[in-house]
Amino acid sequence: MTTLDGTLGELARLRSTGEPIVSLYLDVRFLDGQQRGRIRLFLQDGIRRALSRYPPGAPGREGLAGTLEDVREYVSGLLAQKHEPGKNGLALFASRALGLWRPHFFRRAFQPELCTDHIPHLAQLVRLSADREPAIVVVPGPEGADIYQLLLGDLAVEESLRGFVPRRERDEGNPGEAQHGRHHERVEKDDRHAEAHVLRNRRLAAAQAATLFDRTPGAHLVLVGTSEAVAAFERELPERMRAAVVARLPRPREWESGEGPRRDGVVSGAAVAMAAHGLEVGLRSVERVVGESLRGGPAVLGPEDVVLALNEGRVQQLVLEEDFARAGWRCTNCDALGASAPLAQACPYCAGALAAVGDLGEAMVARALGEGGGVEVVPHSPRLHGHAGVAAFLRRAPGRGRGAARGRGAG
Repeated sequence: MTTLDGTLGELARLRSTGEPIVSLYLDVRFLDGQQRGRIRLFLQDGIRRALSRYPPGAPGREGLAGTLEDVREYVSGLLAQKHEPGKNGLALFASRALGLWRPHFFRRAFQPELCTDHIPHLAQLVRLSADREPAIVVVPGPEGADIYQLLLGDLAVEESLRGFVPRRERDEGNPGEAQHGRHHERVEKDDRHAEAHVLRNRRLAAAQAATLFDRTPGAHLVLVGTSEAVAAFERELPERMRAAVVARLPRPREWESGEGPRRDGVVSGAAVAMAAHGLEVGLRSVERVVGESLRGGPAVLGPEDVVLALNEGRVQQLVLEEDFARAGWRCTNCDALGASAPLAQACPYCAGALAAVGDLGEAMVARALGEGGGVEVVPHSPRLHGHAGVAAFLRRAPGRGRGAARGRGAG
């Protein structure tokens, strides 16, 4: 779960029967003159191509042209730095007919994309949500810890917990032979006293980290520091938090040069750790879903079987390669999907009219999210690519479903 979950589900349920929905993704880093020019040219070409698919007088074209003009004006303001400075990526969803205007800014940049469709295109947001799962970064030390909460790659909470650690008493002169034993006892007592304060500070910091962890569903932990400091801190954590540790990193040298570099280091270090963790999780998901399906368990492989399961509302989690590319069809009456070009002119479920779907991957993503399922976009994998790049975990085993599309809108 992330702060995008509600947004993704809400957007995934949107459908347009007339004026298409505009989805725009932009990389808005480094807005110098050259980058502004590239963005303007990309948007100009994208708008021209989008309108060329709708001849003058076609249903929805006039509204689409108005929406695209709204988008162009908004981006012009962004390029003039009138909107959200300091963010790297923009995802915008718009439709005048639906009263839809949803700009979202993120620290992460997006691959530029402008598309018009009957649904919002959400795959890039899904990848962002997966790659930027909530993270809590803890930097423990003798006096406590620095604790950071990152949501979608942005620093959301920063806390510094500092407790008292007494300085050990030291005799500047030679204590003398007669006082040597007493001096040694005092040093041991000071050491025990200091260690007790360090342990108390560590436990208080662990408790504070646990409070933040429990308020952040789905959070992972990244621990930063020397191996000794990290191990000592980790021993004070409850089991649920130790199981959530995804990385143990040495303290970067540049963190010593001020608060700005430290915050940037926290964000970038956590991003690298979470990306490595996400890659590992994605590969494990591929192995699991392929294995489950081949064993006859609650999973299916390939576009045809996945689409059938989506039509029956049986998909618990869609697993899709990031480079999946395939066209299909949808029924304009019951909203059923098909994984190949239709051989007939009517829906096999309700006899409704069929419409071409240029990006079946986006249609499957929207359907899975709209039905309350999950979506995992994974890197290219030979194991999954052998099944055309798509698979799904099911809510129940194959053969126990209704055997037909759910008939959304039919009747």
